[in-house]
Amino acid sequence: SRNDWHHLFVTQLTILCAKIIKYKTFVSETFTVSVKSPVSVQRGHTAILPCWLTFSESAEDMEVLWYQGSDQFGTPVLLYKARTLDYSSQKASYAGRASFGLKEETSGGLKAGDVSLKLENVTIEDAGKYICVVSSFDDSDSASISLTVTAETGHQPLLSAVMRDDNKVNLSCQSDGWHPKPELSWSDSKTALIPGNVMFSKNSAGFYSVHSWVLVSSPSEVSCSVGLFNEEPKETRMRLENSLEEGLWFHPQVS
Repeated sequence: SRNDWHHLFVTQLTILCAKIIKYKTFVSETFTVSVKSPVSVQRGHTAILPCWLTFSESAEDMEVLWYQGSDQFGTPVLLYKARTLDYSSQKASYAGRASFGLKEETSGGLKAGDVSLKLENVTIEDAGKYICVVSSFDDSDSASISLTVTAETGHQPLLSAVMRDDNKVNLSCQSDGWHPKPELSWSDSKTALIPGNVMFSKNSAGFYSVHSWVLVSSPSEVSCSVGLFNEEPKETRMRLENSLEEGLWFHPQVS
């Protein structure tokens, strides 16, 4: 009958709509966070840490959290929720420097699922692992990125000499402005010298200084080399010669 046909049509239409709604719900609930790692940037420059959702799904109505290393689920680098950036709990060292960036120039930003982190005026302390966490009402996913911060190599080693009462020369070597921690070595024209001590210090900007000394008891050309692992070191040499006055040692030239 006509009523039976109408009832069957309504029933089938209801089932079809339910399937469509279920499919749409499934698609919106499931997403994957992707990143491009590692990222390397020079100190003082701007870094983009690429992070995005698969299938270019919009992230405008999602919650986005960026954390650095051990701060996960603690103090965020960047927090986005309720369609706005929330700076109330942001880590102080990132204030005014962290925002959303674009993983590429043609990116559509949040509307296209691009939740990349932009860090301006990058410091040495910014180096490390970052975690990108994206959450919707029904789902959540995260991925990590490694950020490496490079800096200019340190300064040329500075040598100084002090004559001791026992007619030995105490040679001192110092160099600063290094990152990461450098290696220091002594040598003369024949062999490596064992230093009396090697001390490191780190300033507020994250750069290392190194200081060492060695005792020399005969005329020679002594060198102090400071450098990073697997890189060409910076070397300063000092020539020690006999003095015609009172048999003391002196150092007429530094090269």
